[in-house]
Amino acid sequence: MTVATIVLIVITCVAATIDVRTRRIPNLLTGAAAIAALAVHAPAGPVAVVTALAAMIAAFAVASLAFSAGWCGGGDVKLIAACCGFASFPGAIALLLDVLVAGAVLALVTAAARGRLVALVHGTLALAAQGARLEHVMLLPYGVAIAAGSAVYAVSTVVPSLRLPI
Repeated sequence: MTVATIVLIVITCVAATIDVRTRRIPNLLTGAAAIAALAVHAPAGPVAVVTALAAMIAAFAVASLAFSAGWCGGGDVKLIAACCGFASFPGAIALLLDVLVAGAVLALVTAAARGRLVALVHGTLALAAQGARLEHVMLLPYGVAIAAGSAVYAVSTVVPSLRLPI
């Protein structure tokens, strides 16, 4: 496991813990994570740093779309961007997919625990079919999904056969 992957896991676990407690991911943490993501790539040279920065910018743009739709918070967007800096390209794509799958699992488990699974499925189908807005938003500490997706990504770097096919 690389230094970047280890730091990714530590930061996302801290973020998940804070998110569960406060329902926020602090800017200080996401800013430090972004700087750390660039710093771990610095020994590999300027191309590696620019590639990591490009991964962060692309992830920020994609996650901002989810934020504008009301699917996640601003701290989640910044944390996802910083995480993609650790993974760089092409790892950021796999990391994003792992985070999305973890988020879907978190939503399903939370909805089932709250007795809202049918409502979640109905709302998701309406959203997919008509672009309708969800009437009853289920707030989740998405930092948990980011940490879980990052852990899956980290394991898949060690055991490549576990990677999602992309």
